[in-house]
Amino acid sequence: MIRRTGLVLATAVCVTALAGPASAKWYGSTMRTAPNATYGCEAALVLGPIGGVVLSPSNQTSCTYRHAGYQGSLRPTFIVPSTGRVTHIRVRSGPHPAKLRLTVLTGSSRVNPFTGRDVPGTYTCCTARFVGKAFRPRANRTTKKKVNVLVYDVRSKKLRHRIHSSDGLALSAVGPGTLPLHVLDSVGTLSPGTPFATGYFPFTHVGDPRVDGYSMAGIDLLFQWDFHRKR
Repeated sequence: MIRRTGLVLATAVCVTALAGPASAKWYGSTMRTAPNATYGCEAALVLGPIGGVVLSPSNQTSCTYRHAGYQGSLRPTFIVPSTGRVTHIRVRSGPHPAKLRLTVLTGSSRVNPFTGRDVPGTYTCCTARFVGKAFRPRANRTTKKKVNVLVYDVRSKKLRHRIHSSDGLALSAVGPGTLPLHVLDSVGTLSPGTPFATGYFPFTHVGDPRVDGYSMAGIDLLFQWDFHRKR
């Protein structure tokens, strides 16, 4: 049973992986489940003060959600595999969908100047670099939308830089309507294949650093994006 309590924001945990082929492919959610969230940005599922998961008022009218991966899976769901271009997105919505905006978030890690590898524990996320025009998905359908967005994955081990910066794809919602989310009956618990979603309240403005995302196991953001690697 879902109870209501005050919203407490927590630092997001990124569990996505960087992998992908050279050809265009759909990334993000597997889209194998139907949306069943009955709430929009005005509420969020959070861990309760005495255990369990509760639906809590956010006191906000906008939000940004990003997929944060599947437990034990290497499927890219948020972070782009390399520098390239996203040309289409797909969203699976319920009967009363909220208006959405494609959002590009950027995160970064420190880089070891000798090996060029990311320094563990240094990843920070996220700052919005791009927010697209608002669109309303079709009710009870999967909406495919054409876009044209450059995305970047840049690594430098030079001493004056020592950074790995990578873009990720997210959705921002504004106003009334439900979110394109599938909530598992086992929300809040971990098992192989469990999806994760991270929400930001209110939505992420361009150039505004945000480390206040709230991550929850058992929520699948029903959002896909295609990707064409830069040649």
